[in-house]
Amino acid sequence: MPGIKRVIAILLIFLGPGAIIWWMAHTIENHFIDLPYLGWEYKYDENGRKIDSTAYKIPPFQLTSFDGTPITRDSIDNKFIILTTIQNDCEELENCALGLYHFNEIIYSKMIDHPDSYKNVRVLSILTDKDGNPDSIPSPLLIEMMSEYDQRFWWLAVGDPSPFVSFPYYGDIFKNHPSTPAEGEIGSKAFVNAMILIDKKGNIRGVAGAKKDADMRNFFDLLKLLKKEEFKAERALKNKS
Repeated sequence: MPGIKRVIAILLIFLGPGAIIWWMAHTIENHFIDLPYLGWEYKYDENGRKIDSTAYKIPPFQLTSFDGTPITRDSIDNKFIILTTIQNDCEELENCALGLYHFNEIIYSKMIDHPDSYKNVRVLSILTDKDGNPDSIPSPLLIEMMSEYDQRFWWLAVGDPSPFVSFPYYGDIFKNHPSTPAEGEIGSKAFVNAMILIDKKGNIRGVAGAKKDADMRNFFDLLKLLKKEEFKAERALKNKS
């Protein structure tokens, strides 16, 4: 430690602050917390012992954006996806599974204000009824309301949400977990009221509620950790070359 301090002091004296920042960036390792993978699936031998495990990966799917553009498994490759549902009666906030005000203030506005940092992040909202059943026709009012958002970063789609919510979760698949009306959740299914974080390879990396301010902040922290994980991997690759 004394040796490092001496080197830093010399750099500050002779080369200035810019040099010390450059030196620290290239020599001191930043330790980030890696997010876990959710939805592990296990294989067992004839004696019931675990012999293999695989993290759930989003399977092939077919959605259609509100403007008619297909959205497939290829569409989300190499992108971080924030998966939510959305309902036709979201103009009445208590009937919407996504807390639009908090989401806009805490997450979406940050993406728009810092496009370079979040250029490979997309919000994907699938139209459902309050119980999570696919709804195929977005209402004119919902289309008008969502037209205020940048559709390049927020994809609104119709189709089946099952491929995104069928991962193992606390002894069942996430799709089957019941909602908690006492927490302000709508309908019968928890996934309707959730945000799901999907990494660039299609793995589930985080789940949080989609209604409350605190849940939004926690979820955004998960996204930032995932972005730091990306930065760390890119830097490691750069140092090898």
